[in-house]
Amino acid sequence: MTSVRRRAACLAGALILSGCARLPGFAPVADTPRLKPPPAVFQMEARVSVKAEAESFSGGLSWRRERDLQTLLLRTPLGQGIAELHGDASGMVLTDARGQTRAAADADSLARQALGVDLPVRGLQWWVVGQPRPDAAYRARVDGEGRLSGLVQDGWDIEFGRYRAIDGHSLPGRLIARRGDDLEVRLVVDLWELR
Repeated sequence: MTSVRRRAACLAGALILSGCARLPGFAPVADTPRLKPPPAVFQMEARVSVKAEAESFSGGLSWRRERDLQTLLLRTPLGQGIAELHGDASGMVLTDARGQTRAAADADSLARQALGVDLPVRGLQWWVVGQPRPDAAYRARVDGEGRLSGLVQDGWDIEFGRYRAIDGHSLPGRLIARRGDDLEVRLVVDLWELR
């Protein structure tokens, strides 16, 4: 695997881990009573693509969350495992396809350590279920059903779409997160499973 693909794989694997300003077209989600709390336990199968400047990666992602415990498995388009990220509030571990591991106190620190770049891993675990990250400032736009259609948080601009009703929750089937012009993450969910 080339250095570029390895870096992109680690980037995607790491991904696979207040006050509200009012602007025209945006409203704080807290003012929208139709949003339900996110599911504490889920399994998701998705396709992911990451563009970081001139580099890009696409593949599959399996994500399992059981309250505080997270496990993310990143695969090539043909299904071969590339990297696994797992852990909880006490720490996170990234294991690559060669069995080499890196550990850090949290997913954001792990991404910074492994890649030397700040990524929104903590935020992504909330955004993927259509919610803003708690205890962090944000601006949000909701659709006619009271679901997030746009979110600006932690320096990222996130678009949500293709919502599906799953066991009483409305979950996005597509998420696009952009930070400036240099980084874009796209996630298309093929399967949601709630317990």
